[in-house]
Amino acid sequence: MKKNNILDLTKLFSDASYGLQMGYAETISAKSLVISPKTVEECQEILKYCNLENIKICCRGGGYSYGDMILNSEQVILDTCSMNEILDWNSETGLITVQPGVSFASIFKISLLHNWTLHSCPGGMDVTIGGAISNNVHGKDAWKSGNFGCQICSFKLLLASGETIIVDEAKESLFKAVIGGMGLIGIIIQATIQLKKIPSPFVTTRTDLAQNIEESIALLERRKKDSDFAVAWVDAFAKGSAIGRGYVSSASWVKDDLVTTPSDLNKSLTKPSLIFGFLPAKPFWFVGRRFFKPFVLNILNKIHYLVAKMKFSNKKKSSDPILFTDYNFMHNKIPDIREVYRPHGFFEFEPLLPKKNGAKIIRDLLILCQKFKSESLLCGLKSHKGDDFLVSFAGDGYSIGIDIQVAGRATKEIENFANAIIDFTNKYEGKIYLAKDEKLDKHSFQKMYPNYKTFLDLKSNFDPENRFSSDMFQRLME
Repeated sequence: MKKNNILDLTKLFSDASYGLQMGYAETISAKSLVISPKTVEECQEILKYCNLENIKICCRGGGYSYGDMILNSEQVILDTCSMNEILDWNSETGLITVQPGVSFASIFKISLLHNWTLHSCPGGMDVTIGGAISNNVHGKDAWKSGNFGCQICSFKLLLASGETIIVDEAKESLFKAVIGGMGLIGIIIQATIQLKKIPSPFVTTRTDLAQNIEESIALLERRKKDSDFAVAWVDAFAKGSAIGRGYVSSASWVKDDLVTTPSDLNKSLTKPSLIFGFLPAKPFWFVGRRFFKPFVLNILNKIHYLVAKMKFSNKKKSSDPILFTDYNFMHNKIPDIREVYRPHGFFEFEPLLPKKNGAKIIRDLLILCQKFKSESLLCGLKSHKGDDFLVSFAGDGYSIGIDIQVAGRATKEIENFANAIIDFTNKYEGKIYLAKDEKLDKHSFQKMYPNYKTFLDLKSNFDPENRFSSDMFQRLME
């Protein structure tokens, strides 16, 4: 592909920019032309030009995919964040129709005022609906509500041919392919979602201490019976009988008639610019990254567990009510946290492993991480259930996030660890979350996502020239 063909698009779109693009984890980069259309007509114009010049298009939402799913070397990235209007909202029925660039935060600012919620919310409030559909994201209620696609009623899809079609469950095969399909079949230009009615926008939270991974998983299963959300924090550095110790944080909707205000919601959904209310983020992280090393994190994990033990051992079972957004997006309260990983970035591996013998499998995985001196710096454990979307990070099991910083590690060391994680996941017939991946090989992808052939057949029908592509697509599917 000649770069000049791409740069000619800047004549049509003055805000188009050519340059280095990165995944969210900032470990991989590629040069692309980024265009941010504001209308469907502009999307069609981009598509028409790319068809004529044989240019590949990668659809990107908020840019929160970690690796090369949102990279497109020397091709075009179509950024849908400027298509961010809420087109229709019915506070009586909970039906909402939005453009793809609308964020979770934008929906919650209006829906929670009327006691409606999105389920399957990831931990980032700025994730867009287009990205959430394309990755079929999950949240702390995945074991109960499934993945994000389960609440989608329909969406409008702009195909490579320039045709716009409405897709719903009546077009079952296409519906199941686009949801979780990484933007590889067409451009989602509109989506209608059925929100879930809730008694109030508040939750009460509960924290249960666990002495090891076996107890963590037992508590997670127990809280699933009386809670709406549950996630475990795991100390990946603890050894022996204490491996996987930590606590389970659960939450339940408050059934009392509590209401919130637009100003309180806006405050909850606004990221702070200062740490602890007075420290500038960038200087703080610049200093902090000098201490952000495994041996220091080991000590901090010990302290964190001891503080939790003192704080929650004799605490009443449930907290006072807090807004759901304060519970679900707690990490957004820490500004610019990626600064601590810069300039080299970080890797996160998130395997989903079978529920059967889950505690033993997770224990063995934590031991494997310790063997490679790659204990997860921040380690969350969630429970899931299955669905029938073609390329979906779903199944009856447990997912665990394993993140390691690049600084201080040799490339070969990281490669060996990544291969060990992939082999381990293959051994137990699990799967790696594609939204966070940049290390899977084609053979492992095919084993983990056996419906890939059906997916590729559908893509071939609707996008025979592979107009929609990405560096991940070329790595795993071409």
